[in-house]
Amino acid sequence: MQLSFLRRTVVGPAVLSVQDIKIGARISTIHVTLSQRPDRPRTADGKDDLEVKVVGYITVSPPDMEEGPIRKGTWGLSPPPVSGSLANGSVNLEALAATGKDGAWMRLPRPPPGLTAPQNLEIYAPRPQGPMTLESRQKQVVDQWTRFKPGGNTVARWSNEAVMFLADMFPAALDRMGAMETSRLLAMEGVQEGELQGNAHDKGAFWYPTVTLNIDLRTRIPPEGVEWLQSRVVTRMLRGSRADLDIVILDPQGELIALSTQVALVVNASRNTKGRANSEKL
Repeated sequence: MQLSFLRRTVVGPAVLSVQDIKIGARISTIHVTLSQRPDRPRTADGKDDLEVKVVGYITVSPPDMEEGPIRKGTWGLSPPPVSGSLANGSVNLEALAATGKDGAWMRLPRPPPGLTAPQNLEIYAPRPQGPMTLESRQKQVVDQWTRFKPGGNTVARWSNEAVMFLADMFPAALDRMGAMETSRLLAMEGVQEGELQGNAHDKGAFWYPTVTLNIDLRTRIPPEGVEWLQSRVVTRMLRGSRADLDIVILDPQGELIALSTQVALVVNASRNTKGRANSEKL
């Protein structure tokens, strides 16, 4: 799936338009657009046409075409994730759900109400080791275990469709991107790299709008779903306020579920909180 985010979206009604581009026996491709009302005051006649917010191409193939055994390469997360309490270093997910902690892992606080999308998740991450300076925040690898909690109340199970949502949900990685952008802005002001350690405060709040999002579902989740999924998020580079990210999603058995790449901007939060009625362009 390849998505391009053209304009800011809002929580509320949307219209999905689906067009068959190529329907084949093994591989089919469809074009999808998501439209909403313009993000600006109504016109004098009180009418507003819908405008396209997101466009995408989705390539699908039927499960029964995936025949034969699977061959796997010698691949794994590097560096390995922080250990849990089990003898082999794995995380005890039952203990994590029951107590909110296991080994070096802990449940993250619920995000503030203004952050709508993360309200649908229950996220667990390694406890911080030492003081969180600006320098250390840039170096951390972002790992998380996540349970799906639609509506913020009842724990559900991950489906193939819900994985697409998870691929764009990583609060700790946003903090890392904010630290990288702060470091970049300070460098533009002449602050040397060695002086960053004592400066752990961002230069204001940031907004992280997605520009493009690509997701490749590698292993289908069974119809009954799974309770837990693990994500590894790596920010490869931040240049000119544009961040390039790689996301790997695994199930509790270490099976590769999905790969994702994303381009996102790191801009002042006022670009999102102000001018909503003015349809400000990025």
